Amino acid sequence: MKNMTSNIFGTSGIRKVFQNYSETDLMFTPQMALDVGLALGTYLKGKGIVVIGKDIRTSALPIEYSLISGILSTGCNVKTLGIVTTPTLAMSLRYLKGDAGVEITASHNTPEYIGLKLWNPSGIGYSHEQEDEISRIYDEKDFLDIKWDQIGRVTQVNDINDKHISDIMDRIAFDGSKLNVIVDPGNGAGCEIVPRLLSAYNVNIITINAQMDGKFPGRNSEPSEKNLIQISKFLKISTQEDIGIALDGDADRVIFLDETGEIVDPVRLLALLAKYYIQNNKNKISLNDMKISTPVNSSSLIEDVLQPLGCEVIRTEVGDIQVAQALQKNGGFLGGETSGTYIWPSFHLGPDSIVTIGLVLQMIVKTGKNLIELLKEIPKYPYYRKQFQLIKDIPFTDEINQKIITEMKESFESMGKVLKSINKMDGCRFDYDNGWILIRRSGTSPYLRISGESSVDINQSIEMNKIAEEKMKKLNLI
Repeated sequence: MKNMTSNIFGTSGIRKVFQNYSETDLMFTPQMALDVGLALGTYLKGKGIVVIGKDIRTSALPIEYSLISGILSTGCNVKTLGIVTTPTLAMSLRYLKGDAGVEITASHNTPEYIGLKLWNPSGIGYSHEQEDEISRIYDEKDFLDIKWDQIGRVTQVNDINDKHISDIMDRIAFDGSKLNVIVDPGNGAGCEIVPRLLSAYNVNIITINAQMDGKFPGRNSEPSEKNLIQISKFLKISTQEDIGIALDGDADRVIFLDETGEIVDPVRLLALLAKYYIQNNKNKISLNDMKISTPVNSSSLIEDVLQPLGCEVIRTEVGDIQVAQALQKNGGFLGGETSGTYIWPSFHLGPDSIVTIGLVLQMIVKTGKNLIELLKEIPKYPYYRKQFQLIKDIPFTDEINQKIITEMKESFESMGKVLKSINKMDGCRFDYDNGWILIRRSGTSPYLRISGESSVDINQSIEMNKIAEEKMKKLNLI
């Protein structure tokens, strides 16, 4: 994990609370956006096109103008998309021949936050190495110097949602006229494109929280269980709706609910989508692409479901960029995370909730089964997670990880459990005879997260979590 104290980027771009002026980088200011624009344009050597989209946050507009000013001042040209989802921005780069993309968003954070996420032409987010170089230029103010007659130009693009919808419909075909769907975009950037897509498929739709509003009056932006009570209750009492769909502020995450109002575990859905894809594309998938990527905090049900089908599961660090990088490097047809992000490389390498919605609904129509029936073939392992405030906001070094490993090994030995493997890719994941536990520092905040599952019961997961908690206290980490 990179040292976040010397870098303006976190795990997923830049996210900070907006403030119009600050003498430090603790807040996100228009001046900061200007300098990031100058740094990005300098990184691109003052050449090419930067495509810019924004979500509906109230502070997105001043940040957008400042960012554009910085980019233009290095000689790069800009194409603006207006309010769009992050998947649409990532998808647009190949259509618009963009050399880089920027989505102005704080994703699922609360409305006082704003931020930036940078994208490569393939739709994959900027790597740590790219972000480090942007951050260096930003810190040193080592900006490209150009003359007055070399300033770039701005072009506004008005039809990019049409392009995204047509691209999906050209490749995902079904008649949704018998489907009844309720959609909750959470007052975010998905308010327009998702209902339009479903209407184009003849789906019968009801929407809630579907008016764009950067203050998120309907619910908090993150599509978590506590924030989806309204849509869940609607499904519980409705006799018509087949499925619920909920998005976060920039719609890179999507959460599905079954007809009873229960939230579908994103990893179980990932396994189901992968299994369905393999079974229906046996003659089309090359050996190199018979792979999926998912982070170390995803359930081991992924291996249990897919490995018998001949599909390799590649584990990554937590984060959609890390999942996309693994797909780019190793091949594969799908990637996904516990947060509800899904990456389909045949479309692009960014997380795309819009594509995922199309594929889930197509699966339901073609099989004639609802999500409850389809998920019967996917196991559900008891999972438990807690997070704790770190005593010190420090990155986890190899030395700290080794202390964690030593302490946890003692616990496994004293309990008589067989420790199968230790994965140090992102924190420390311990796989034992009937479960696993992961101890890792959050990449976006000063918290320690302890998560795990058991193929036996939830009590074992809780027990292991408590043991790990005591060990972390012994090490003076929490």
